[in-house]
Amino acid sequence: MQSFKTFINEERSGPMYIEADAVTLDNNKDAMNADFDRLTAMPYQNTIVFYNQLRATLERYGMVMPPSATRHFLNFDGELAFKVGEGDLNLYVVFNTHKNSKVDGYVQLVDEEELQNLMNAEDAREEEEEEDEEEEKEEEGEEEEEDEEEMGNNEKYRKRDSDAGDTSEY
Repeated sequence: MQSFKTFINEERSGPMYIEADAVTLDNNKDAMNADFDRLTAMPYQNTIVFYNQLRATLERYGMVMPPSATRHFLNFDGELAFKVGEGDLNLYVVFNTHKNSKVDGYVQLVDEEELQNLMNAEDAREEEEEEDEEEEKEEEGEEEEEDEEEMGNNEKYRKRDSDAGDTSEY
């Protein structure tokens, strides 16, 4: 019998792996991906709800999500890959929490080549988003400067009727 500390360390150091029957995977790959598409069509309330829906979908096909995966779904955003069965299939999972606290996710069973493309595509999208945000900030700063230049000092600081309580100006 091993100690609890040894058990925890083994769980964290091992690869994320989902046991699956090869015949089940071959016969149901398309059906599983269709279920994952339906699963991720709408946003979720939080990441744990998303995780439980994913887990339930996998269990319908006789696969059990490893307990070590739970801690990854406690984050607001994540990109995970699980080795599925003895073949070359992987379960690709990505989820993001938006400002409105809703969680969008994407899940698919993919082979090694598709997994690498998905992992690299995510990095490229993040770089594009960062560049877009920087451009928007620069444009906003330029607009504010132009507005201030158009107004003279007297116009900027003049007393407005709204300051006096007169609402007829509106």
